Amino acid sequence: MITLYSVSKSGLHQLDGSADLSSALWIDLHAPTPDEEAAIERALGIDIPTREEMREIEESSRIYEEYGALVMTAVIIAGVSEKRPVRSEVGFVLTPEHLVTVRYSDPLPFKTFQQKCSRKPADHGSSDLLFMSLVEQIVARIADVLEKVTTDLDGVATDIFQEEGVAAKDDTNKTQIDLQGVVRRLGRANGLQGKLRESLLSFSRVLSFTRQSAEAWLKPEVKTKARSLERDVTSLTEYAEHLAAQIGHLQEATFSLINIDQNRVIKVFSIAAVLFLPPTLVATMYGMNFKNMPELDWVFGYPFSIGLMILSALVPFFWLKRKGWL
Repeated sequence: MITLYSVSKSGLHQLDGSADLSSALWIDLHAPTPDEEAAIERALGIDIPTREEMREIEESSRIYEEYGALVMTAVIIAGVSEKRPVRSEVGFVLTPEHLVTVRYSDPLPFKTFQQKCSRKPADHGSSDLLFMSLVEQIVARIADVLEKVTTDLDGVATDIFQEEGVAAKDDTNKTQIDLQGVVRRLGRANGLQGKLRESLLSFSRVLSFTRQSAEAWLKPEVKTKARSLERDVTSLTEYAEHLAAQIGHLQEATFSLINIDQNRVIKVFSIAAVLFLPPTLVATMYGMNFKNMPELDWVFGYPFSIGLMILSALVPFFWLKRKGWL
C-alpha cells in the first residue's frame, strides 16, 4: 500500500491516491507489491529495496548510496503493546526532495508520527527534517520499551528477593510453579531487550552514515539533531547491556532457588528413607520364619517386634534432630 504525505503549516497531510508521486514529501510503502515498488522507482528515479534485500545481514547491503539517494535498512520492533514483540526491517530511501519508507509491519512510531508533525509542522518541512524526526520518534519508543523492561525486572527482583514472611505461605509445589513463571518472564524480557539492542545498533549505523554521506545537503539543525540522536542511541545501548547483565543475574538467582526447592524435596525423601530403613530391617529379620526362632513361640514376640521397630525409627529421628537436619 502506498501512502503519500505532504507538509504544510498545519502539519503532515495525507494526499489523495491520485496525486503525483513526485509531489509528495514522504512516501510510505506498507507491505508494497512489486508493481507499487516499480511505480515509485519510475516516478522518482531511485531504487527501492525489496524485502529480501532488506533482510541481508551484510552492512554493505543494508547501508549504501545509489544515484544520489541514501538507501538504509534498520531493525524496528513491533507488537510490543500486544505483548508479541517481533523484529522487522524498515527501509529508508532519503533524497534532498523525498523520504521513502518501506516496511512490512505497523509499529507504533509510524502510527503516532503524524500527531508529532502536527504539533511542530515547521520542524518537518524537508525530507531530511522529516527523516530525522521519524528516527527520533523510533528511538523515543525504544527508550519507552526499555523503561517497561526495567519495571518488569524490578517486579521480578521483588518476587525473588522479598523477605521471608512477606509473601503468603505457599506449599513447595506452588513455589515451584511461581519460579517457573519467573523464568518465563525473564526469558521474554531477555528476548525483547536483545531485539532492542539490535534495533539500536542498526539505527546507530543509519545515523552515522546519514550524517557523513549527506553532509553537503543536510540542514545544520539536522546535523545537530543527528549527533544528539547518536549520543542517545549510544546511552540506550549501554543501558540495554546493563539490563542484559541484570537479567542474567536474576536468571541465576531463580535457577538457584529452583535447585534449593528440589534439594528440599530430595532431603525429605532421604530422611524418610533413613527413618524407615531400621524398622524395615527388623521386619525383614522377623519375616524369615526360621524354625528355631525363639520369638515365634513367645507370647510377647509380636509386641516386642513392633516396639523394636518403633525404637529403631525413633533413634535415628532424635539423632537427626539433634544434628539440626530436621
